[in-house]
Amino acid sequence: MKVRIPLMVQDPAIALDRRMTEGFDPVNERIYLDGPVAERLAVLDFDPETGKLVKGARFVGPSKHRKTGHFVDENGKDVYDAKGEEVYSPAFMQVSSFATVLKTIYLFEGTGEEKIDTLGRPVKWSFNAPQLLIVPRAGENPNAYYHRDSHSLQFYFFKPRDKKKVYTCLSRDIIAHETGHAIVDGIAPDLMDACTPHSLAVHEAMADLTALLMAFNSHNLREAVLKKTGGSLKESTEFTSIAEEFGERRYLRRYLRNLRNEKTLNPKGGRECVDQREPHDLSQVLSGALYNVLAQIHEKTKKDYSAKSEGVKSEFSVSGKALYDTSRWFKRMIFRALDYLPPGEISFADYGRALIAVDTIAYPENEEWRKWIRNEFVRRWIVRDETALAVETKLDTQPIRDVQNLIDSDWAAYDFANKHRDLLLIPEGIQFQVRPRLLVHKKYDKDIVKRECLFKVLWEHVEDNELSGYPKERLITVGTTISFRYEDGEALARLTNSPQKQGHLKDEYEEQRRLRTEFLKRLDDRGILLVGRQGYGFDGRPLISAIQAQIIGGRLKLQGTGKTLQILGGAE
Repeated sequence: MKVRIPLMVQDPAIALDRRMTEGFDPVNERIYLDGPVAERLAVLDFDPETGKLVKGARFVGPSKHRKTGHFVDENGKDVYDAKGEEVYSPAFMQVSSFATVLKTIYLFEGTGEEKIDTLGRPVKWSFNAPQLLIVPRAGENPNAYYHRDSHSLQFYFFKPRDKKKVYTCLSRDIIAHETGHAIVDGIAPDLMDACTPHSLAVHEAMADLTALLMAFNSHNLREAVLKKTGGSLKESTEFTSIAEEFGERRYLRRYLRNLRNEKTLNPKGGRECVDQREPHDLSQVLSGALYNVLAQIHEKTKKDYSAKSEGVKSEFSVSGKALYDTSRWFKRMIFRALDYLPPGEISFADYGRALIAVDTIAYPENEEWRKWIRNEFVRRWIVRDETALAVETKLDTQPIRDVQNLIDSDWAAYDFANKHRDLLLIPEGIQFQVRPRLLVHKKYDKDIVKRECLFKVLWEHVEDNELSGYPKERLITVGTTISFRYEDGEALARLTNSPQKQGHLKDEYEEQRRLRTEFLKRLDDRGILLVGRQGYGFDGRPLISAIQAQIIGGRLKLQGTGKTLQILGGAE
C-alpha cells in the first residue's frame, strides 16, 4: 500500500530556509489505522488540559481518486499540507511523530523485502509486546525519554517565559534520539541495566548519532547544509547540532549537544575533559570521535570521486553522493558493532573493538579507515595505545558443522558452550546463559550479501563493592560474543569483557570497576538508588524516578539504570 506522510525537517523555531516538513513514503508496513497505528507503532495522544485520550488522526486509504493513503485531521484536511502554525495542531504532531519514528526504524533495518542494509534483520523491541507506543504530548516538562517498562516514547512540552510552547515531538532530533534508545535497547538490552557509566554513554552516543543519520536522510536539509559549507562536514552545522530549539529555548544556547567536539577523557584536557560519572557528558567523547572519523572518510571519498571524474566534477559537486555513500558505511558499522558487543557491562574500548571487528569482516580493504578510528580513540584517551583495540578475528578453532542446528536448538547451543568454555572464556564451575542466536543477512563491501550467526553467552561476575551501607560485593553481567560465518561455520571474531582475560582487558576492568563505584555513589547521594520494595510503587511497578537494586545471595545487583538517560541528562 502506498502511503505518504509528513515529518519535520528541523525544529520550528530554527528551520533552515523555513523548510519545516518533507514527505516520507514508508514501504515496510502492511497496515495503517487511525491514530496513527501500525503493526509496530501506536500513537496515544492525551489532552494536556484534561489528561484524557484524544481521537487520533484518521487514516484514508488509497482510492481511484487518490493512489496514496494519507492521514486527515478532525476537519478532514490532509495533515501533509500543514504549513506554518498548522504544525502545532494535534493531528500533525501525531502523524509527524509517527512518521519520524518509523523512518528512524528504517535506518537500522533497511527497506524492502530483505531488510538487510544495516542490522540484517527487522528491528525488535526489548519488551515482550509488538508495539512501541508514542505519546506526543505526555505533559508539561522540559524532557523526553524512552521508557522500557511502559513500552513507550514520552514527549513533553514546556513554555519558556513570554514565549511559545516548545513541543519536543516537533523536534526530529529528539524523536530520532529517543527512538534510537528504544532500538538500541532491543539490540543490546544489558546496557539499560548496566552500572558502568561507559555502557550508558554508549547508549546515549548511539542515540545522538541516530539523530545525525536522520539529518543526513533529509534531502532538503542535506542540500541546504552542503551548499552552506561548500560540501564539507568539518565544521559545526545543522547536522551536528542536537535539539537546537530545545537548547535555545531552555538554555539560551544553540543546541543541547554538538557532535563536532573535542571532548576527551584526558584529565589534563581542561574544559574538554568530561565527568565520567555522567553518561550524557561522557557520551560526547564517543560520538565526537566517531563523527570526526566520518568527516575524514567524507573528505577522502570526495577527493576520490572527483579524481575518478578526471577533474570534470569538483569536490563540491560530488559532496552529496560522497555523503550518501559514507553515511551508509557509517551507519552499518556503528550499529552492527552493537550486535558484536559482549553481553553485560561494556566500556568504550569494548565498543571500539566491536567496531574494528565489524569493519574488518565487512570491509577488509578499509585499513586506512580503521587507522582513523584507532587514532581517534587514542587521541581522546579512550584507550592508551592502538594495541588495546586489537581484535580476535579468524579464530584458530574447528568450524561448526551445522550452524542452523546451533541456531534452532537451545540444547545444542548450551552443549556447544559447555564443551567450548575455553573458546568462550567461561570460567570453570560458573553457571552461564546462552542468548537466542541471531541469523543475520548483511551487506558487505560492494553490497555483497553474506550471513552470520551471532552467538552470545553471559554469566555473573562477583566484584568488590565499596559503597557504604550496602553489601561488600556486587554482581555484574559479563560474557562473550562470537560471530560465525553461516555457510561454513568459521569463527569470524570473538569479543569479550571477561575479567579473567589477561592483558589490557585486565587493566580496563579495574578502571571500569572504579567508575562503577563512583557512579553508584552518585546515584546514592541523589537518593534515587533504592533497594528491594523501596524501588516499587503500591501498584507493584518500578518507580520511574528510582534506580532499582536487589540483594541476591548477600550481593548487590542493579537494574533500570537506563532511566538516567533522559533528554536533559547533565545539561543543568
